[in-house]
Amino acid sequence: MDDQLLPIQKRRQNLISLAGVVIAIVFPFVLSLLIIVSGLSYPEKVLYSRFIFWAEVLFLMLYASKVEHCKFLIWEDKPADIGFFLVSVVALYFLSLACGIIGSMPRFLGWHENNAAFKRIITTFMNRPWLMLFTAVTAGVTEELIFRGYILTRLSLLFKNRYMPLVISAFAFASLHYSYRSLREYIFTFLIGILFGAYYQKYRNIKVLIVVHFMIDIISLEIGTHFYKLIK
Repeated sequence: MDDQLLPIQKRRQNLISLAGVVIAIVFPFVLSLLIIVSGLSYPEKVLYSRFIFWAEVLFLMLYASKVEHCKFLIWEDKPADIGFFLVSVVALYFLSLACGIIGSMPRFLGWHENNAAFKRIITTFMNRPWLMLFTAVTAGVTEELIFRGYILTRLSLLFKNRYMPLVISAFAFASLHYSYRSLREYIFTFLIGILFGAYYQKYRNIKVLIVVHFMIDIISLEIGTHFYKLIK
């Protein structure tokens, strides 16, 4: 009797995990749309949209505990010394620069980029360094916990092929950046999703990914605001 119940329990657990993945992907889109159609100013929309991701992390933690009956991070972080940590951070950051170069290739080949959304974000952060820092910290912590810590690991339970979870989670991560309306940004974030997902599969260290993600965002925003001031 117990042997007959095992496949049923496994299917039930898979459905619960799949539901969690769907919720994790849809959650920010739905709430972001509500903020977009609100009467808030653009800086206020940027600020409040950051709280969506903190709320999502909290919700997924509760979902993992109360519905899935497991830890939020089902892959335990592997112990790593400070040397390995620093090498990983530096290597991933430089690889992210390579992803940025690849993402820019369509522009080099003549593709016209619409930079209006990016300029709007840069001008919002120019006189609000606190908002820039909060945005970078939020992206580094929450997006890694959601897309690598939760979505990638649950997809890995659903697929025997290790590459399918990478592609799906990377695509979901890239789709999150739809508001930029930029092909370069889509390609860049998709490649980052593949790179970070592959690292997490192999080394199981979410802290490295959080640090690198924060570095990518804060450095790019600092550079963007600096050059915008120069050409303004």
